[in-house]
Amino acid sequence: MKIKADPFPALKQAAVDYVNGSANADAAANLHRDAAHKQKREWVVAGQLDKLADEARLRGVTADQLAATILSKPDNSAARELKRQTALLQIDAATTPAQLDAATALID
Repeated sequence: MKIKADPFPALKQAAVDYVNGSANADAAANLHRDAAHKQKREWVVAGQLDKLADEARLRGVTADQLAATILSKPDNSAARELKRQTALLQIDAATTPAQLDAATALID
C-alpha cells in the first residue's frame, strides 16, 4: 500500500501563520502610535482642538493646522488589517506555491 501526502495544505497553513504573525508583530510594534493617532483623530472629529494645543505649540503650528495634518494621515491600523485580510483571502484561493508566495509578499 502506497500513501501519498499532499504538502499543499501544510504550505497554506504556513502562509496563514506567516501573515498573521507578521501582522501581529507590526501591530505590537506600533500599538502606542496607533492609539495616539486614534485618540487625536477622535479629538479632531469631536471638535476638541484644545486638547491638541500643547502638541501644536511644540510643532510651531496652530491647533487647526495640526488637526488638518492629523486628518490627512491614514488609519494605519485599518490599513494593516485590510492588507492582512487581502493576503488571507488570496492564500485561501491559492492553488500553487507561487500564488502563496505572492499572497505573503503583500505583508512584506
